[in-house]
Amino acid sequence: MDTPNLVRIGKKPVMNYVTACVTLFNSGNEEVLVRARGQAIEKAIDTVQMLRRGFLKDVNVRSINLGSEDVTRLDGSRGNISIIEITLSRESGEFLEEGEEEPEETEAAKTSSPV
Repeated sequence: MDTPNLVRIGKKPVMNYVTACVTLFNSGNEEVLVRARGQAIEKAIDTVQMLRRGFLKDVNVRSINLGSEDVTRLDGSRGNISIIEITLSRESGEFLEEGEEEPEETEAAKTSSPV
């Protein structure tokens, strides 16, 4: 039932999930779904921000879905757990290698005003 472009956030380091997202985008996926529950929600947000700021500058957040799920704990009690699903989409663009920077605007482009 899982989609092939799904990254489930858990207990691993953030960079593992960033790498998973980059791999999915570079293998031709136009969208990647980042999903997390409970305490991992913070790590999901960190993953998306690190991906967008450091690796794939052309990734956009298409949608963010928030919700909760009923769970049965180990002791038999029931409770709710929060869920976040962040759908990312990629415009045309290439992966930036480590240490590589985006091309800078030319001086003429910086000083020209839009028509």
